[in-house]
Formats: sequence, C-alpha cells, structure tokens
Amino acid sequence: MRGIYFLLFFVLFINVKAQKRVTIYFEANSSVVDEKEFKKLYDLLRIKDVRIQKVIGYCDLRSSEIYIDTLAKARASKISNLIKLINPQQEFEISYKGDNYNKNKTLELTRKVEVFFKIERAIITQKKDLTQFFNKAKVGDTLVLNQLYFFDRTADLLPESYQIQEALFDVMKKNAKLKIEIQGHICCTPGKDEEEIALKRCIAIYDYLVSKGISKKRLRYKSFDATKPIFPIPEKNEEEKKANRRVEILILDK
Repeated sequence: MRGIYFLLFFVLFINVKAQKRVTIYFEANSSVVDEKEFKKLYDLLRIKDVRIQKVIGYCDLRSSEIYIDTLAKARASKISNLIKLINPQQEFEISYKGDNYNKNKTLELTRKVEVFFKIERAIITQKKDLTQFFNKAKVGDTLVLNQLYFFDRTADLLPESYQIQEALFDVMKKNAKLKIEIQGHICCTPGKDEEEIALKRCIAIYDYLVSKGISKKRLRYKSFDATKPIFPIPEKNEEEKKANRRVEILILDK
C-alpha cells in the first residue's frame, strides 16, 4: 500500500519505533511449520501496512555446533520463504543463531524463529487545509478517515465527527477531478457482517457528499466488512478495535 494518511486534527508523521515481534515455534530437530504457527505468521502478514524488518532463526540442539547452525538457518529460511510467498513485496534482514546465544531454560522456547516488524503510519492531527495532502497523494493511495465515529451498530455519525466529514467535502469541492471510493471496515467478528454496518456507513458518507453537490460520477463505495483488519481479529484491546473499525478513501483519479 502506498501513502496512508489519518485525518484528525496538526501535522505529525510518526513511525512505530518500539520493535514488535511474533515468535514461530518448531518441534525438536525440525524446520517444519505446523498449522497453528503458520496461522500466526499469516495473521501478521494480513495486518495493514506491516513492514517485516528482521527474521532470526534459533536452535536448541546440543549436538555439533555446525548442525545447530544449520538447523537455525533452515528455520529462518523457511519462515523467510513463507513471508515472500505470502507477501513478495517485503524486504528484510535474515540471520540465525545456533548454540552461541543465551538459551531459555525451557528448551521448547528456543526452537523458534523471531519475526520483527513495525507498522508505519502518517498521522495528521490538526484540521487544516487538506488539499495539500491530496495534492501529494497518488492514484491508488488510501486515506484513513480517523475520528470518523458512528453510534454503535448504526450509520449515524457522532456529532464530534461532523468536521471530519466536512473536511472531506471541502477537499472534493476544491479538487474537481478527484474521484474516490469510500471503503468501510468493521472490527471484532471475522468475515462478512450480516447487518452490513460497514456498507451502510459508506452509503451515509456517499449520500452526504452527493447532497452537498458532489457528482455521483466521482464517487464509489464498497464494504470490506472485517476481511481487511489492521490488527488481527479478535483484537487485544479497544484501541485495536477502534483501528479496525474505520472508513478509508481510495483515490481513483485526480
């Protein structure tokens, strides 16, 4: 995904500096990834805007150092190849550690590969003239309308979010060639939402823009339900739920 912008209220571009990681475990004397561990890796790579930074393989065997290094390397290679297979765009460092590192007393916890990653997002935290950001964006870029909140399980916008909706209209009005697709996402329950809450919210934004004079020819809408979460479902906390529960704007033309 190219540029991502969150529309809130000051211009602040941030990177998630704290290095995060997912650990993939193996059986003794094996570099085969079982179904449970593969799902952990797959869920990681489904996270929106995830960037894999480093893959490190480990081994706990007490035999020759050469064999230990070979198995650690094989595990790192296996995970690296799976990452490339699922997401060929990822570029990252690969390394391995055999017997020359401090081992966990529980050997099962050292039969592993550690996958380090970060999630980068540009955040706009001041309501300003958003035209400049649309001018920098390219066709195919997606803009996340953060703080566009709705009453629970409805398509009714909370009053605090009116100004974000108005800011989107201002950008559309000032950029007559701009065409967008309004994309809806929900949290918490994987797959399709039978109530179609995300779709109804997309339509609500679409109807608002049309009512303000924006041509229907410049607008499309689409619901992804919970099929493209930023964070894996089930989410760990309310912040992750809020991030998954979002409206995005895809630039179709400008």
